[in-house]
Amino acid sequence: MAEEKGDPGGAADLVKSAIAAAIIGAVGGGAFGYFALPDAASALAPPPAETIEEKTPAAGRFPKDALAVEISSIIADLETAPKMRVRLDVSIIVAYGTPETTTLKNEVKEDVIAYLKGLTISDFQGVRGFQNLREQLDDRARVRGRGAILGLLIGGLVLE
Repeated sequence: MAEEKGDPGGAADLVKSAIAAAIIGAVGGGAFGYFALPDAASALAPPPAETIEEKTPAAGRFPKDALAVEISSIIADLETAPKMRVRLDVSIIVAYGTPETTTLKNEVKEDVIAYLKGLTISDFQGVRGFQNLREQLDDRARVRGRGAILGLLIGGLVLE
């Protein structure tokens, strides 16, 4: 079983696919743990009678009445020698009653595309690289939203 030299796509595509699968799995698992597990624990145990009158703020990252607004898939070229593309699926979390979410979606999408075009493949590598990406996009969305956007969630990331 001799391996051919110049095999287009061989090991490099396998490594890229494995990295993409690991990132998507980590994001999906984190989202599941963040959204599903705290709610399940609170649903099983009713609150004590004396705390029903005292309403405390929610322990989650966002208020319970916040809305997730999905943005269509974002595709951008990276600054790499062999051309690579990134596809990013994101949602913005807005306060309930926020008017004109279409404008916010378009502004955030443009900012994300502009940010992604300046990145290289090494900017995504490792846990810290993905965390930096998430933090940068979240900060940019909050600034762009001028108080209406509470955060940004990454639903999927694929490198092609």
